[in-house]
Formats: sequence, C-alpha cells, structure tokens
Amino acid sequence: MLARHPFLKALARVGHWWRERHKRLSDMLRVEFDDLEVRVKVIERLDPQWNQTFRWSDIKRVCFKDGGMLSSDIILVSLINPDRVVVVLTEANGGPQFCGALCERGYFPEQVWRRAIAETGGGTHCWPPAVVYSIAAV
Repeated sequence: MLARHPFLKALARVGHWWRERHKRLSDMLRVEFDDLEVRVKVIERLDPQWNQTFRWSDIKRVCFKDGGMLSSDIILVSLINPDRVVVVLTEANGGPQFCGALCERGYFPEQVWRRAIAETGGGTHCWPPAVVYSIAAV
C-alpha cells in the first residue's frame, strides 16, 4: 500500500533522474593494464583527452592526491618519455587494481600508500619524495 503513495512514486522518479544525471566515475572511465603498459579509457560522457596510454617502464614518480569526501582521489603519474604527467582517477573502473599494481611493482611503497589513503585533508603523497637542494652560504 505504501509503495503506491504518490510521494514515494515521485521520490523514485527523482532518484532515477539523479542516478542517470550523476553517473559514477566507474561507469565513465576504465583503467586497464598488462605487463607492458597502462591504458586509461573513456567509457562514456567524458572528454576524449582522458584516453591515455603509457608504459610501466616510463614511470619516474607517482603522487596520490586526496580528493576529500566529495571527489575522487587522484593518482598523478610522472613519465620519463614523454615528459608529461598522466592523471588517473582512483574511482575509475579498475582504479583500485591499478593502485595495487603500482605498489606491487615498487612505484609506490606500501607505507607511503597507507599514509596516502588515510589522508582526508586534501594532501598529496609522492614517491620518490621530491629532492630539495640547499645551497650553503659562502
């Protein structure tokens, strides 16, 4: 009897509309990888510039950027060749597996990963850490 109430029917229609308009990232973006390369592919409704491919051997640095409570966490992969940064969203389909593969392959040590995923204040954790040079006064 309650399911036929007009308010509940309207609420169900609003819920359906909301889910269609606000797709999850895992429905729009996919991360795939094999032994040689990583592929980030648009599934639907995202700019084609999200389509990216890079080789594991070209990785020089990995950073984890906390997205807070309302956004996806971001993996920033700095590449040697070509010299550019690839952005991978952790909420993409295959994103968690990609993060695990980064740890398993030694690109992001587990202790750094644990600190990064515990972050809630928007911080960034990188491996290897940035090198800071200091020049002694002469």
